[in-house]
This record gives sequence, C-alpha cells and structure tokens, in this order.
Amino acid sequence: MEQSEIDSLTAYLAKLFNERELMVLLHPEDDEQALVAIGQSFFARIDKDVDEGETSYSFSKDIPDQPSDELNAYFKEIFNAQDVEVRARSNKQDSAEIYKGDEFLGVLYDDEGSQDGMQVFNMAILDIDLDMDDTASA
Repeated sequence: MEQSEIDSLTAYLAKLFNERELMVLLHPEDDEQALVAIGQSFFARIDKDVDEGETSYSFSKDIPDQPSDELNAYFKEIFNAQDVEVRARSNKQDSAEIYKGDEFLGVLYDDEGSQDGMQVFNMAILDIDLDMDDTASA
C-alpha cells in the first residue's frame, strides 16, 4: 500500500469509528496489508484487493463471541456511537449484519480459522468510499 492509501484509510476509519487516535500503519512484512491501531493497541487489520482495476480493502477485526445483547453494546462502544446495531440475518445462523443507522457496515461471522471464542467482523471499504471521504473533508 502507498502512503496516500494509508492516509485516506486513516481519515475514513477515524471518522467512522469516531476515534481521533486511530491510525492505519503499513504492515512491516506485507505490502498488501495494513494494521489498525488505537493509541498503542492493535485494533484490526486491512487487506488490499485489486480486481480488474478496482481497488477495495477488507477491514477485519476479531470480536469475542458473546450473546446478542452484549454484542450490541460492544459494537456501540467500538464505534463510539449509539446508532450502531447488530441485526440477525434471516437466512443465516452463523452470522449477523452490523448497521450504523440505516448504513450497512459489514458482517459478523463465525470463522473456522479464528481462535476459539472469537468471531470476525468484516467490512468492505471501496476506493470510492475513500474518495467520498476526501471530497467531504475538502
């Protein structure tokens, strides 16, 4: 990833998570991955994907497995927002959708590759999301 991508991702995620101390950092060993930190603590990871000229980023955060009402409180806390909601999916038992108001953010799912007692929150970030953020702050 280039520094301009890191800067755009930092601005976008800091705004989305209402967190001024959030930073996206280049991964020391993988050019297609970045690490997300809040202060001095690891928060999440981002993988870059380029497919047919389209760039997107996959934001992934491990989440402790917990009952639905506790998940709602947990997501409100990590997004620093009261309008975040975990919604069950009608056709899936192993995943839920995360919304901020009416905006779909991503999917929380059980991942066989994750640690026991953990789920994964995955959110797609499109390059146009970053462009819109740049335009809004200009």
